[in-house]
Amino acid sequence: MRVLMCGLLGLAVLTGCGGAPTPAAGDDGATVDKARERETVIATCMKQKGFSYTPSVSLPKKSDANPADYAAMKADRAKNGFGVFSAVVYPKPPETQAPDPNQATIDSLSGAKRDAYLKTLNECRVTALRQVNGLKVTSVADYQDQMSTEIENIDKTLDGDPGLLELAAPFAECLKSKGERVTSEKPVALDARGVTLWSEQSERLGKSGTVTADVARPYLAREIKSALVDLECGKDFYAAFIPLQRRLTNEARVKYGFQER
Repeated sequence: MRVLMCGLLGLAVLTGCGGAPTPAAGDDGATVDKARERETVIATCMKQKGFSYTPSVSLPKKSDANPADYAAMKADRAKNGFGVFSAVVYPKPPETQAPDPNQATIDSLSGAKRDAYLKTLNECRVTALRQVNGLKVTSVADYQDQMSTEIENIDKTLDGDPGLLELAAPFAECLKSKGERVTSEKPVALDARGVTLWSEQSERLGKSGTVTADVARPYLAREIKSALVDLECGKDFYAAFIPLQRRLTNEARVKYGFQER
């Protein structure tokens, strides 16, 4: 869920997250319009306080793929497993993003001038969040706290959903019968189980030295086997879990000004 925290209003400046400038996009263009309106408010606010700011709205692509499609999930897992060791075996080039036109201004400042610029920019962004998105936030920290609570509530909703709980029990039992490690039978934990376990394995391996593609391949083979077992055991579970998780996450993204996914 960290992606929900690190994409809005150039949050790299706000919180130190990596990422591009303001994200936008919704099927009806409403989110794009709000993003542009926020940037206009920020620019006006900065100008009134004696600082320059160039409005910037990036338009990342919105995926039309159905993340709960069984055939697509099986094909992906047959190659990438849970996506842990495949990142080493099949490294992807870093995504290129348009630079923030205001970064040059920030980089040209130092000391007290830089601090004043960033402080004012954060204040103006909070003003834009309140004015455009109707969020009752008092500071960047308050904004982060509200998003954290939203994320926690999504997880609580998923873990408390009767339908998911009914499907989670046989999913967990199937995994255990196949020799798979299950540390929790809660829906959110089951969804993250594979990535969590294989990430732990990757971390342990990394402590003993550099993990090259040749070193990672046998681990990826075992990860793929585990991921396919996980999918077969959780076929019905994922068909219910993924759409609900996506709907709840998109509702939160729209609320905080993010692009739907």
